[in-house]
Amino acid sequence: PPRLLSENKTRSKIASGMSRELDDFKKNLRRERLKIGSIVMNCNPFTLGHAHLIKTAAAQVDMLYIFVVEEDRSEFPFAERFELVRQSVKDIPNVKVLRSGKFIISQLTFEGYFNKSKLQDTVVDSSLDVEIFAEEIAPELGINIRFAGEEPLDAVTKQYNDTMRRILPEHGIEFREIPRLTVDGKLISASEVRRLLKEHDFAAIEKMVPLTTFAYLMKRHLEHQ
Repeated sequence: PPRLLSENKTRSKIASGMSRELDDFKKNLRRERLKIGSIVMNCNPFTLGHAHLIKTAAAQVDMLYIFVVEEDRSEFPFAERFELVRQSVKDIPNVKVLRSGKFIISQLTFEGYFNKSKLQDTVVDSSLDVEIFAEEIAPELGINIRFAGEEPLDAVTKQYNDTMRRILPEHGIEFREIPRLTVDGKLISASEVRRLLKEHDFAAIEKMVPLTTFAYLMKRHLEHQ
């Protein structure tokens, strides 16, 4: 039929003479894709370092999902950690806070994360956790960028970052590492806040956490006296 012949000629013309233009058009379309980012954080407790990471990441994407580690093997309960994060990001319109469930940094996928203090001199394998995220979790939300803070102090977390840097791009997910925030020349970390809590050094803690976290820590301290 004449119509079929015409369609075949059009296909042939595109294939032979317009392939470069088609490739350029597709590249332009890729630039229009939404940038969907994600961060996985334990927030034990939530610090100004976490807030800095979220704000920096949110400014680089159209939508940012924060997965709060749900496994209750931290000093602060999940429900309270989750609420501190939620309160701290409520004014950032493109951020949504989610539970991490059993498949993102959990006892099932990365048990070593919860024994970090004993594994600082050990090679840990976090590939299962990263592969599940890349193959099963990220596609459901269209995540194409994952953020993490630089980790110069904790060997286990640093290995986890290195694993993400290696595996995520294989699945079309970019990995971006954000420089850590400092105060008085020292890196802000949740572990440092926990250490200061044991010393009841609330003056130092106040410099490292948002007001919501500070009020929570003070209330908790008074309740446990």
